[in-house]
Amino acid sequence: MPEPRLTFLLDVDNTLLDNDRAKADLAASLVDLLGQHAAGRFWELYEVVRTEQGMVNVPLTLARFEAEVGLTADANDDAVRRGRRFAVADLVMSFPYADYLFPNALAAVAHLRELGRVAILSDGDPTFQPSKIWRAGLDAAVDGAVLVFDHKEAHLDEVVAAFPADHYVLVEDKPDLLTSVRGSLGTRVTTILVRQGRYAATVPFGSWEGADLTLDRIGDLRDLQLADFWLG
Repeated sequence: MPEPRLTFLLDVDNTLLDNDRAKADLAASLVDLLGQHAAGRFWELYEVVRTEQGMVNVPLTLARFEAEVGLTADANDDAVRRGRRFAVADLVMSFPYADYLFPNALAAVAHLRELGRVAILSDGDPTFQPSKIWRAGLDAAVDGAVLVFDHKEAHLDEVVAAFPADHYVLVEDKPDLLTSVRGSLGTRVTTILVRQGRYAATVPFGSWEGADLTLDRIGDLRDLQLADFWLG
């Protein structure tokens, strides 16, 4: 009989990458570039799009922001409008996400690859999120095994078809998503909550009931061995 196959499914934002810190630094850079009022409008549109789409969609936010920039007082100055358009897009789409990986995130991925297959499973829009993952160096860390969905918990059939395994390990910072996936995959999955970021902070103490394991940081995965993940 072949050895059982284990597949690790790793989230990105606030799991491998400190998205809260990255967003705060991006917001500060937008203020430097645009001023407080225009930068504030960018984030207002960001939240409007998030509500409409049910997820963050950065290219759509940029498109709507650009449409409003064209209505500003200097709209007749093509050079100013063009320069601002390029500067905002370059800042947002070229943000250095590799600088925001959590300590030992790549080392944790390397350790898991010694135990089984490792894939990135992320929520996000189909344009920006894959680019973000690539810019962070995570695409290369998993040999391009990356899936991005609008709501990944609704696409588990596609996930298990793309990465067939005898058992799965989901590593995630969102407590409710862990519970949802546990409800769908049952004993086929071991769920791990990493207490990083604003969603994990909603769990005040101890472990989350939907998580088989709770870790304080992504680097703690390096301390776990194969037997620690077969909990289903």
